[in-house]
Amino acid sequence: MLACKPMRPWQTLLVKLLAAFAIPTMTLFAVFGFVALEVTRRDLDAELGARLTAVAASAATQLRGKYLLELGPGNETDRSYQSACKKLASIETATGISLFVIDRQFGVRADTVGSAIGSPRYTAELDRVELRNVFDQGAQVASVTFVGNDGITYKTGYAPVHASDEDATIVLAIGAQAPANYFSRLAELRANLIYWGLALASVVLFATVLMTVRITRNVRRLAEAASRMKSGDLSEPIKIRSHDEIGVLGATMDDMRVALRKRDAELQAMLAGIAHEVRNPLAGMTLYTGFLRDELPADDERAGHVAKIARELSYLDRVVTEFLDYARRPPLELASVNVAELLHEIVPLAQSAGSAPIALVVSADASLVVDADRGQLRRALLNIVQNAVHASDAGMAVELSAGRDDATVWIAIANTGPAIAPEVAARLFEPFFTTREKGTGLGLAFVREIVAAHRGEVVLERTATQTRFVVRLPR
Repeated sequence: MLACKPMRPWQTLLVKLLAAFAIPTMTLFAVFGFVALEVTRRDLDAELGARLTAVAASAATQLRGKYLLELGPGNETDRSYQSACKKLASIETATGISLFVIDRQFGVRADTVGSAIGSPRYTAELDRVELRNVFDQGAQVASVTFVGNDGITYKTGYAPVHASDEDATIVLAIGAQAPANYFSRLAELRANLIYWGLALASVVLFATVLMTVRITRNVRRLAEAASRMKSGDLSEPIKIRSHDEIGVLGATMDDMRVALRKRDAELQAMLAGIAHEVRNPLAGMTLYTGFLRDELPADDERAGHVAKIARELSYLDRVVTEFLDYARRPPLELASVNVAELLHEIVPLAQSAGSAPIALVVSADASLVVDADRGQLRRALLNIVQNAVHASDAGMAVELSAGRDDATVWIAIANTGPAIAPEVAARLFEPFFTTREKGTGLGLAFVREIVAAHRGEVVLERTATQTRFVVRLPR
């Protein structure tokens, strides 16, 4: 009989559905958020760069580069310098953008903060590549963003400054610098994405858990129904309130339960008829065998033949009885059963089964109790103990022990008779399989059915010197 393997945590439906739905959904949203944030950042950066270069290019048309280039340190009072600074200041007032003019050596030629002529513009030195394009190619370019000493992120747009309206020679470069305020918008967007991402994750997790609970509830009902059917209980209907594939499976299993129950009823009726038809002739033959035995003289050699006929008829009657008991499988009548008392009750019944004197030793806690059908459990244990007695030689002992662990009450029957061959052990619990000449092959099969009806299991443990049957029942 195949047993279900224990389910590991990562094999549950909840974990599988989370892996199938929640994780991909949240991963896709995270990727979407990252892409959206990056695209927005690039667009805003390009927009700010275009705006700054446009302001710089517009301001460059109002300057005469050759006059500013001729000025040196100490000429801050020159009219050309003062005029250029005023123009830059008016543009800054109108746009909010700081402007400065530099030469090829990154020295300031005019700005809106009153820097000395020729003083170095260190931030411009970071934009060497952009400024080379401005001076060499007359391009209008924007720098990468950078963080100023005040901790604010800035960006600069550059444009060429020509010598004059008549002379297009590029002699200076003008920079338009402004804070990259779009970073606050990006931070707001990032916060919104995180907020909506967490909200989406909560909804997906809630929906996944809810759906898993609905699915697993029905799956557990199906598993419980299958377990009842396995133990022979076909009386309780399978109720699955679902209109999906699981509902169809539940309805199909219930149809199967009804069909099995009907077939069992028909089989039991047929067996009862067979038993009636067989037992009547058996009873007649047994009766007339008795008459024949009584009529023969004690020293008549035919008396031995009559005794053999009587034994065979008795064997046939036992076969019919065991066959009917196995097929009928009466329902359990559960009650509290003291295991130690039950084992002591079995001992005298089992001792009479063997032809050789066999010692039966009981070792069980007097307080050990299990919910069981006392009659059926006694029959199952007695069958195992009788087999152990038959397999033992004179002077040997059969040990009956019982105990409990976390989930089960176990009852073990061990003997030191001949070891059971592996090919025989694999088929011991099969109906009609026997190694005894007069065995029916139903004893251990009936044991398995009784134990399964109690939601337990019976296993065979073999060593080179001992055979041990262990019955485990739920506590």
